[in-house]
Amino acid sequence: MALTSMIITPFFLLVWVFTFWWDRRRVAAHMMGTFWAWHYQSLIPFWKLHLEGRKKVPWKRPVVMVANHRSLIDILALYKIRRPFKWTSKDENFKLPFIGMVLSLTNSIRIKRESLRSGAQFLSQAETEIAKGSSVLLFPEGTRSKTKKMRPFKEGAFLLAKKMKCGVIPIVHTGSEKTFDRGSWALKGKAPIYIRILDEIPVEKVDQLDVKELMMLVREQMEEGIAKLEQELGVK
Repeated sequence: MALTSMIITPFFLLVWVFTFWWDRRRVAAHMMGTFWAWHYQSLIPFWKLHLEGRKKVPWKRPVVMVANHRSLIDILALYKIRRPFKWTSKDENFKLPFIGMVLSLTNSIRIKRESLRSGAQFLSQAETEIAKGSSVLLFPEGTRSKTKKMRPFKEGAFLLAKKMKCGVIPIVHTGSEKTFDRGSWALKGKAPIYIRILDEIPVEKVDQLDVKELMMLVREQMEEGIAKLEQELGVK
C-alpha cells in the first residue's frame, strides 16, 4: 500500500489541482479515490468483493447512507459503491499517510470524538456538503463492532437526514471482519466481502418519523438485511 500510494499520490494531486476551482462537490477527486481503492480491491488476492444494488444510490440527488462497521477495511471496501459521496471519519484518520490526504482533498467530514463541539461541527459541515448536492456516508455505530452484532447507533445521521430532508439508504455488509484481527495489520487470509445496498427510506417517510423512530427503523432493516445476507451465504 505504501509503495503504490507513492505512485498514485501525484496523479491524485493533479486531478485535484485541475478540478478544485470548478468542481464544488469534489466528484473528480472522489472518483480518483475510488480508482485508488479499486487497485487494492482487485489486486489483493485474499479479498473478493461483491456488491448488490449500486443503482439504488443516486448520482446527483443527495441521500444519507448508513452502513455497519466491522473492520478497518470497510472504507476501502465501500468505495466499490462507485458513486460520489462524502465520508465521515474520525480525526485520527485524517493524519494517516495518503488516506488522510484523500479524506482532506475530497472534503470528507471530520469527527473529533473527544470534542464537546464535535457534534455541532459535524452537522454544520455535513449540511454544507449536502446543500451542494453531495450524499454523505456514515457508520452510525461510531466505531467498529468487536462482534458481528452492531453497536448502539448514534443519532447524528438521522438528525442530518431529517434536517436536510434527505432519504436514507441502509447498507449492510459481511466478511470484512475476516481480513484482520482487531488491533493487527497482519492479513488473516482469504476474506470474501459481500455488500448489499438496501432500499431507500424516502424523504416522505423520514419526515413522518421522529429521530429515534427513524433510527430504530433503519437499525431493524439493517439487522434483518445482515441476517438475510449471511443466511444466503451460509455464514455462521
